[in-house]
Amino acid sequence: MEKVQIIDLSVPIQQTSPGSPLKVDIEYIDHKQGAKVFGPIFGLKGGDFPDGNFSAVEKLTLTTHSGTHLDAPWHYWPTSEGKPSRTIDEIPLEWCYSNGVVLDVTHKKAGEEIDIADFEKALEKIEYALKPFDIVLVMTGATKFYGKVNYPQMHAGITREADGPEVDDC
Repeated sequence: MEKVQIIDLSVPIQQTSPGSPLKVDIEYIDHKQGAKVFGPIFGLKGGDFPDGNFSAVEKLTLTTHSGTHLDAPWHYWPTSEGKPSRTIDEIPLEWCYSNGVVLDVTHKKAGEEIDIADFEKALEKIEYALKPFDIVLVMTGATKFYGKVNYPQMHAGITREADGPEVDDC
């Protein structure tokens, strides 16, 4: 069996300050509240649990654009190939697990475009040719601004041509 290395690309999900453009709200339901909230599901009262405690949970309210994320086709346009675009809950897990390749475009500044030529240069630099089902990870360097109010404006953007099937020809 081939050895597989799984790399964690996540960033922490944190409560954001009011007015943040990508608001994340975390509500903590402690053990005492958990007994009151979840007890009735099982026909129980809060006092039926030891010391009145049951499972604690966190309730998160956030967009699919929070932290490390995958953009679903629906993010870009309501239709794809003449059909309704898939939303994030419709993305097959198989799309998320394969060999990965990191394309470094950190030389691009905020607001600049990343085009097919940029991807071709990045591939040449690492002496790699894309294979079917490769998952391309684009390293823009914007992570250093994560958590700052101006984060959404601090990255280069991928052109439409570079984000489509034509990239397969790189």
